[in-house]
Amino acid sequence: MKRIFIVKSSTAFTAPIFNIRSLASSSGRLDIICRCILNAFFIDKDMFRRNVVFYGVLEGPPDPPKTIVVDGSSIDSFLLDEVWVANVILDLMHGKYFKGFNILKMSFNSLVNLIRASGAKLLYLHEDGIPIENYGFELGADYCFILGDQIGLDRDSEKLLISMGVPMVSLGRIAYLSSQCIWLVNNFMDGLGFE
Repeated sequence: MKRIFIVKSSTAFTAPIFNIRSLASSSGRLDIICRCILNAFFIDKDMFRRNVVFYGVLEGPPDPPKTIVVDGSSIDSFLLDEVWVANVILDLMHGKYFKGFNILKMSFNSLVNLIRASGAKLLYLHEDGIPIENYGFELGADYCFILGDQIGLDRDSEKLLISMGVPMVSLGRIAYLSSQCIWLVNNFMDGLGFE
């Protein structure tokens, strides 16, 4: 059973033109993607999830879109450190290779259609959705959770998900940070017995 996360960032830079030492202010908020990656994979500093695939769709300047792919089943080494993740992304943007990580020239629309075609069940995390505990999860199925960055999903992306009939599920009325949403989803899915 695969657990997939798609986080779309409308502002994160799509070239290696940011400063690792001031990531939040120099990268169009690529720091949010880095934190989401950490929360997608780590249970704690010693426990790492192999059943997760993370996609970070970057749409900031200067060359959008770019999609960061992190596949837990393929990773040899991974540090619980935001700067370490940012350095890996920087290396990918410079054309270097890091096992389990990749960068693709792929749009949000293309990615969502690709994941849907794979048979995974798509869910859009939104405060106005049905409570996640009321959604009928099927053990054995792959689930893909879609969410936005600090400004949420743009209107066109929401229209695409609505046109595809993607259900909206809510973690509650509180507007959590994207990285917190991922941690809460992982915790919830663990509680249901998804491995």
